[in-house]
Amino acid sequence: MRNSMKKLMLVSLTGVLAASLAACGSNNNNGGNQPASEKPSNSGGSNAAATTNTGTDSGVDETGWDGKKYAEPITLTTVKGVGTNYFFKTGETMENNVLQKYMKDNLGIDVKYDWVVTDTNDAYKTKLRLMLSSGEKMPDVITYRGDMETVNMLIDSGQFMSVNDLFDKYAGDEYKKAAGLNPDTFLPVTRDGEKMALPVLDYAYNDDMVLWLRQDWMDKLGLQAPKTVADLEVILDAFTNKDPDGNGKPDTFGMALGFKNGFLNWMTDVSWLFGAYGTMPGQWNKSADGTLTFGSVDPASKQALSTLKNWMDKGWISKDSGLKDDTSGSEFFTKGQAGAIVGRNWLPDWPFGDLINNVPGAKYKAYPIPSGPDGKVGSQSGNPSVNGWMLINKKAEHPEALLRYYNFFFDNWANPQKGSEFENGFAEGYDWAKLPDGTITKDPEKYPDLFPNYADRTHLVEPIYYSLTFEGARQPSLYADTMIKLYNGEAPSTPYEEQTKAVRKPENLEAMKIVMDQKDIRMKNYFQGPLTETMKSKNELLNKLVNESFSKIIYGQAPIDSFDTMVENWKKSGGDQVTKEVNEWYASASK
Repeated sequence: MRNSMKKLMLVSLTGVLAASLAACGSNNNNGGNQPASEKPSNSGGSNAAATTNTGTDSGVDETGWDGKKYAEPITLTTVKGVGTNYFFKTGETMENNVLQKYMKDNLGIDVKYDWVVTDTNDAYKTKLRLMLSSGEKMPDVITYRGDMETVNMLIDSGQFMSVNDLFDKYAGDEYKKAAGLNPDTFLPVTRDGEKMALPVLDYAYNDDMVLWLRQDWMDKLGLQAPKTVADLEVILDAFTNKDPDGNGKPDTFGMALGFKNGFLNWMTDVSWLFGAYGTMPGQWNKSADGTLTFGSVDPASKQALSTLKNWMDKGWISKDSGLKDDTSGSEFFTKGQAGAIVGRNWLPDWPFGDLINNVPGAKYKAYPIPSGPDGKVGSQSGNPSVNGWMLINKKAEHPEALLRYYNFFFDNWANPQKGSEFENGFAEGYDWAKLPDGTITKDPEKYPDLFPNYADRTHLVEPIYYSLTFEGARQPSLYADTMIKLYNGEAPSTPYEEQTKAVRKPENLEAMKIVMDQKDIRMKNYFQGPLTETMKSKNELLNKLVNESFSKIIYGQAPIDSFDTMVENWKKSGGDQVTKEVNEWYASASK
């Protein structure tokens, strides 16, 4: 991040950061903390293979690893898309920050960035694809969280190595155990038996959707909790036409949507409406006869599009929705214009903080995903517990270093023990501080002296986001189990549970309870393989055909029956062949 720090000061405690918990302060000079370089550091790998040396007198193996760190610091090059949920202290940047210094001092791994881009409007994906098309040299490591098409393009470039042997030899026990919970974890990146990328693991159910409503508007207008899409439409109409913000102007509307890039999104999602009619767009669903079909060309999608057109006609959704992506679409909600949004359980952490800043006194509450006219209810599901991929360049001098980096966070951060280094967070004065009575606070706005050099006190600076592996490391089952335990009123008994209780809002706990109560509505994407041969050449065309047709119908630029024409064109333009190839893969993978 921005200026070079003196000596990193951390308290010898352990904990879980808000960043490590979900998802979506400068130290007080010394504060009695011991410099990280003087503290004992756990090994970057918990299994024997990861820590055993070659028997040299120095105890340093052939890679330069002494069992705890690289005896001489090594460099890993990478690139980065910085999300809008990244906050820095004054003087720190992605290239120079407290976490980067810690990893260099304690593991001997110095992460260098070839470039950094603010990741709005798919800027990171676009820049990666430009690198591929121009034949630009790739860094040692690419970490990517997004569409599988880009992941497959990176793999197919031939610049990245198989990770079979690396994973077997260097992955720590915790990482192997977590990756092994789902037997299909590596399916999307496997080529002829070779695993071509490492999974970034996430919390189970962390990506599941709930309906968020402005509760202050609900209360003011005397509206009841929606159980069906018809119930929700009553609410959307009231939010649009009954002046819920009380300013006497027609400046509010029903739901925040952003479908510029598609109709199955991580925020401002609308795929659940298709689920209310029995399909899921943008993915491969299992039909009654057991074959896989593409949800966007399912006849049920036509019903969902008819409903969306009605919403647009009535002004319940913004006419700019088709110009917005997931993130920019959420601003309809956070700026106080829209009263509904569908997204993940952790939205209170981000971006709902912006709503509170923009609209003082605003309240929000999570509700179950509503059912359709025939009682159907469905929500998207990805590759469970995987939220990103890491690819290693064939020319990387230290390919094993990425696994040692990730192992460290599994061993020390993911579920820390009492009295260990990260009990309260990553760094005192950044994401936690100690009050005079010994209690821990995470409120930089209330205690500015304990969180010096903050550029924005309305957001906690969470260094774990700066990690090469997105949020350090996450054990898949830990988050949901902890959230439900706290929702039920049980006392926290571990640092992770205590940290979760400290940073999670009641609305967040309620949202996770809804997710678990509705976990059976998840509609699995049954195609978890690599791009098929026809997908490689036709996917962009087919996706453009679908998205443009959907948008024209919603905006009234084409009649609803044009959906049928689009489906026929999709089939003739390669869709039938893709369907054949997908089902061949599924039959093979199911054996």
